[in-house]
Amino acid sequence: MSATPTQLPAPRPVLRLAPLLALLACLALWACSEGPAPREQAFRIGFTAALTSDSQPVRPDGALLAAEQVNAEGGLKVAGRRLPVRLIIRDNRNRLEETLVAVRELITRDQVSAVVGPFVSRQAIPAGALAQSSGVVLVSPSSSNPETTRGKPFVFRVAFVDPVQGKALARFAREDLGAQRAAVLFDATDEYCKGVAEYFRQAFTAQGGEIVAFEAYLTGDADFASRLARIKAARCQVLLLPNFAPDLIRQLHLARKMGVAKDILGTDCWDYPDNLHEPAAQGAYFSTNFVLDRDVPETRTFVQAFSERFARPPAMDDALSYDAMQLLFRAAQQAGAVQPQALRTALANLGHHQGVSGIMRFNGTGDPERSVVIVRIQDGRPAFQKEIQPDD
Repeated sequence: MSATPTQLPAPRPVLRLAPLLALLACLALWACSEGPAPREQAFRIGFTAALTSDSQPVRPDGALLAAEQVNAEGGLKVAGRRLPVRLIIRDNRNRLEETLVAVRELITRDQVSAVVGPFVSRQAIPAGALAQSSGVVLVSPSSSNPETTRGKPFVFRVAFVDPVQGKALARFAREDLGAQRAAVLFDATDEYCKGVAEYFRQAFTAQGGEIVAFEAYLTGDADFASRLARIKAARCQVLLLPNFAPDLIRQLHLARKMGVAKDILGTDCWDYPDNLHEPAAQGAYFSTNFVLDRDVPETRTFVQAFSERFARPPAMDDALSYDAMQLLFRAAQQAGAVQPQALRTALANLGHHQGVSGIMRFNGTGDPERSVVIVRIQDGRPAFQKEIQPDD
């Protein structure tokens, strides 16, 4: 989301290659010019996300809980000694430039061994490039665009990738909803939205369905009515909206009012309380990485501990942040060290891992093999419908 994933943006800047490359180059030079701060005997982990944002800010609570639990035991046991976990939090305010500055500062000034975040693909892709060039591990909890990790052996993710999500949604639409005709309305200037839309189109047609409308819009273009009118005229049975709020909310209202499709589908970027409580979202389906009622000990224990600590149930990003920290803890213990290269090698070969959000398998790359959960929004809550395994 990812997702982004993806906590999520308003407004969303368009990534332009030349300015981005120039900014990355400046940050790399800046990093080389600064001397490192003295390193204390601790496992230093950075965390960056849109802590303050106009739309759906991301909280660091999941990562905080993981660090607090380990420190309450005297620290993480690595190679026979206990290391305290120091979590260093940086707000990127949902802006690309501030994301890159935050990651650079975490690496060069704070001397972290790893970074958790950012969460959305349009930030995680360039942030991952910066971490890769610096030789520091970066784990994005919810970025799902394949470019986040492609060609970057120091970059990992917790969430499923967009091709898996698109395929799972297409399968659910065909097999469970019985849809033959589908339509998509998506933000073409957002890498996440555009990617999921295209992967869904490919998978839906490969499974014998027909995409009768594939409508793109640009960030800031609020003329959704005319596009939805064309989609309705195409007589679709299912409408996919892989978009972020606030655009998503306006699209849902219009789609319901106009009677565009019998069923509406969404993606993991829907998984935020404001979206779930929206009246127009009730009855819609979406894909996600986490559900509260997953009946495994790890999830039950996490939900109870999180709810007691923060007086609220955990959301998807909380669970994925917690899992990102647990992956780093296990990698450090397996490697017997917290140096970035040791962490990278251990993470890539971690194999089977039971997280609070589900089972993950890392087999040499930064992309875990993991399942996709399909839920339906009922009374402001996601109700479990189906779990689709990656090899199904």
